[in-house]
Amino acid sequence: MVLYDGAMVTQATLPDEAVDMTASELHQYVLNRLVDVLRLILGDAALVLQEMFVRVSDGSNPPDQVSADVMILPGARPGTRTVYRVPAEPVPAVTIEVLSAANYKGDGRDDLIHKRAMFGRIGVRTHIEIDPERGQVTAWVGDGSALVVGEPANRYDGEALGGLSIELEPGQVRLWLPNGQEFTDAATELTQANERAARLAAALRQAGIDPESV
Repeated sequence: MVLYDGAMVTQATLPDEAVDMTASELHQYVLNRLVDVLRLILGDAALVLQEMFVRVSDGSNPPDQVSADVMILPGARPGTRTVYRVPAEPVPAVTIEVLSAANYKGDGRDDLIHKRAMFGRIGVRTHIEIDPERGQVTAWVGDGSALVVGEPANRYDGEALGGLSIELEPGQVRLWLPNGQEFTDAATELTQANERAARLAAALRQAGIDPESV
């Protein structure tokens, strides 16, 4: 049996939907934008899955499983899976975790340690942890049996994300496409357009021109 959301469950009742008990509003916002931009960049070259269980069948009973925030699966196609099963399916090339304050204490910390251990054990090549609250990103490299941690930084430019660059400050994450253009969602574009319009109106008024007459 395993502990899931405070209750003991058997192999037969392992849940098929991964609920992240550590997610904050900022966590969800960054996670959703990250998935959107990765799907845009990678297209049909790789499947990007969000908040899905990875279940490992290695003889343990029940099978070991963790909820991955993001997985990148080169060459895979979307289907009817509710759980990603290894080794029935290939090991994810990249796993990404978006952290929140809960990941540094108690069950949230233990869950993160468990994820790192399992991703390393099954052979994940690149594991990335993004902490938008602290403004840090840490990349881990798999050696086939474990993950080796790199130095935390405020930017990620590795090749594992198809040329995506991630730039962080505490409370803010900016995403840059391979062509150097910043990725913005519709809400950000609307805000920026409104700000530009307000600056233009102020400049016109300063010049003695009524913005409504232009």
